[in-house]
Amino acid sequence: MKFKSVLLASALALPLPAVAEEQGSIEVLHHWVSESEVAALNVIRNQLAENGYGWEDSAVGGMSGANATQALRTRLASGNPPGAMQFIGYEGQNWFAEGVVRDFADVANAQGWFDAIAPQVRDFVTKDDAFFAMPINMHRQNWVWANKKVFDENGLTVPATWAELIAMGPALKEAGVVPLATGDEAWQIQLIFDALVTDLNGPDFYRKAVVDLDPEALASPEMIKVFDTLREVRGLVDDGFVGRDWAVATGMVASGDAAMQVHGDWAKGEFLAQGLVEGEDFLCFATPSETPSFLFLIDSFGAFENRDENVTAAQDALAEVIMDPTVQREFNMIKGSIPARSDVSVDGFDTCGVKGFEDRAAAVENDAMLGALTHGFASQPQFAGVFSDVVGTFFVTDMTSQDAVNMLVNGIANAM
Repeated sequence: MKFKSVLLASALALPLPAVAEEQGSIEVLHHWVSESEVAALNVIRNQLAENGYGWEDSAVGGMSGANATQALRTRLASGNPPGAMQFIGYEGQNWFAEGVVRDFADVANAQGWFDAIAPQVRDFVTKDDAFFAMPINMHRQNWVWANKKVFDENGLTVPATWAELIAMGPALKEAGVVPLATGDEAWQIQLIFDALVTDLNGPDFYRKAVVDLDPEALASPEMIKVFDTLREVRGLVDDGFVGRDWAVATGMVASGDAAMQVHGDWAKGEFLAQGLVEGEDFLCFATPSETPSFLFLIDSFGAFENRDENVTAAQDALAEVIMDPTVQREFNMIKGSIPARSDVSVDGFDTCGVKGFEDRAAAVENDAMLGALTHGFASQPQFAGVFSDVVGTFFVTDMTSQDAVNMLVNGIANAM
C-alpha cells in the first residue's frame, strides 16, 4: 500500500486514546458514516482525546447531510442542542443569525484563522467580525472517477468534452460494463447537473442561473441544453440505480463493474479505503469543459450556546483541533479532499490531491471558484430545493427539457 492507504488503515484500526473526562466532553452531531469518512473523523477524535476531552458521537447518515440537519432542528426545537454540529452550505450562517451558535472570533484573530482560509470559504463560516464555524476541508464536486483497467482494456482516454464522455457508452455496454455509476437520490443526480451547467455554458452563466437566479438564464436555450445533455447522460446509467447509495456506486467503479462516476472527491476516500492506488487502479479528472471551474463545498463545525462550563471548554478544544494545520493535513489525506486552510503544504498528497490544490489556485485566479449548488453553497435552501426537485424528477421520468425548465422557472419564482 502507498502512504495514504497505510494512514487510512491506521486511522481505522487505532483505538481512541484514553480520555481525561474531567476536562469535559462534547456531543458532535454529523453525517459521516462511510468507512473513509469515519476514518478521517477519527483524526479529529483522536487529537481531541489526546488533548483530554471526550467525544460523544451522534452520527445520522443519509441524504448528503439532510437527515442530520433535520435531527438538529428537532433537537433545537426541544431545547436540547448537541455541543457541536457539522454544517453544510448556508446552515451555519442561518443558525448564527438565530443567535444559537457561538462566536470564536477571539481565538480566530489570535491564531490567524481569518487569513488562513480563502475568501470564498469565509462567506460560509464568518459574518462581519464573527467566526462561527470551523472549516475542516474543501471538497471539489466536479470530478470524474474512473476504473483504469476498464479504460485501458477498452482503449479509452480522458474525454475532452461531455459529448466524448457520452460517446463512450455503447462500447462499454457492449463490454458488459456500466458506463456511469450513480444512485437515484436527487443530490447524486444534481452533482452531474451542476457540472453540466458550468461545463457547457461557463462560470458566468452558472452564477447568473444558480446564484443570481436570473429568470432569463433559467429559461434560456443554454439551460435547455443542460437538460438535453443530462438526458443523454441518463442513457449511461444502469437500471439498478434505484436506491443505490453513493458509496455503493463508488464501489462499482472500484470493482470494474462500472467505468466512471461523476462525484465529489470524497469518493477517493472510498478507493483508498480499499487499498487502491491513484494512477494504477483508478483515475481522476475534472468533468470536461473548455472553461474549467472548481465547484466547491466545505464541511465545517459550529458550537451551540450552552451553560455547562465543561462543554464550553470542550467546544473550545474542538475548534482549535479542527483548525490545526496538522489535523487538516492528516484528515484530508484520508477524506479525499484538500484542507480548508490555504497555508497547508501540498507535500505528500497524491496526484488527485495535487491537482485539487492546483485547480483551486487557478480557479481563484480565473474567477471560476463556484459554490456547489447541490450542497447548498450557491443558493439558499429554499431555492436549492427547487433545483433538486426538478433535476431529480427529470432524471427518473420522461419529462421533456422544456417542461423541466418551465418547472424550474416557476418553482424559483414561487420560492421568492
